[in-house]
Amino acid sequence: MLGATACATTSVEREPVEAVWGAPPRAAGTTPVATEALLERLQTFVATAERRRSETAPGAPMPEPLAAEWLVVLDDVDRLTRAEATTLDLVRARLWLQTALEADGARFGDVPLAVAAGAQKTLATVTRRLVERTAGRRLTRANPRTFQWPVTPVTVTSPWGQRTHPIHGDERLHAGVDLEASHAQPVVAAGPGIVAFVGWNQGHGKQVELQHDPHLSTRYSHLSGFAVRPGDVVRRGDVIGWAGRTGTATGVHLHFEVRRDGESVDPEDELPGPGGAWAASP
Repeated sequence: MLGATACATTSVEREPVEAVWGAPPRAAGTTPVATEALLERLQTFVATAERRRSETAPGAPMPEPLAAEWLVVLDDVDRLTRAEATTLDLVRARLWLQTALEADGARFGDVPLAVAAGAQKTLATVTRRLVERTAGRRLTRANPRTFQWPVTPVTVTSPWGQRTHPIHGDERLHAGVDLEASHAQPVVAAGPGIVAFVGWNQGHGKQVELQHDPHLSTRYSHLSGFAVRPGDVVRRGDVIGWAGRTGTATGVHLHFEVRRDGESVDPEDELPGPGGAWAASP
């Protein structure tokens, strides 16, 4: 019997972003700045970038038109987030740009220095604004009192770290852990946060990403379906989707990542058990 089954009917309670991260609430009647314009700009760029990747042979240099589009979208994001952008604007901009940069790095044999440097500068600026917006509510690590594993029972079938890819056969970083799961088993939020991404992420298949604070995020991949939408606010244990085998996967399981400032860290060092740094915590 899987312990998470009882969570299947858990509803997602929507709360203001400020209630989760402790940022000062917006004044009554204040209209969020740039939300729709920024979302539309990011959606257009992501669709264009995905098309350029599909038209380019793996390992080839990044096409010049895509490099030019990168520089334009970075300027646009800087402009649209420079004013009183909402917290969700900043979370969304960082996540979508970071995901696109990772996809380009995996697809192309060369990413122009101007693109890589410009993207890192913009990502650092957005992160700084997030930190300023949510000062005093930072999670330095996934506190075992407020975080949990996304499926129960917890069985790690492939740990975090360098490994030979089971399908492609090359040596690469496994940026998360693979957790044993059955098809359509409920997957729950590891901790409280904001749904920053819901959709298809190439080899990760159907994926959900939660932003827990300006530094800490979690990713849930190969899902069979979604229970949340971008912008939803979730609490620990809320169902966000169901386990599956979408994307590049050898079988049904959950690929689970913990990221700090965009860099993957070992979930077993962050969460209580099964053998991680928190295993002995009361």
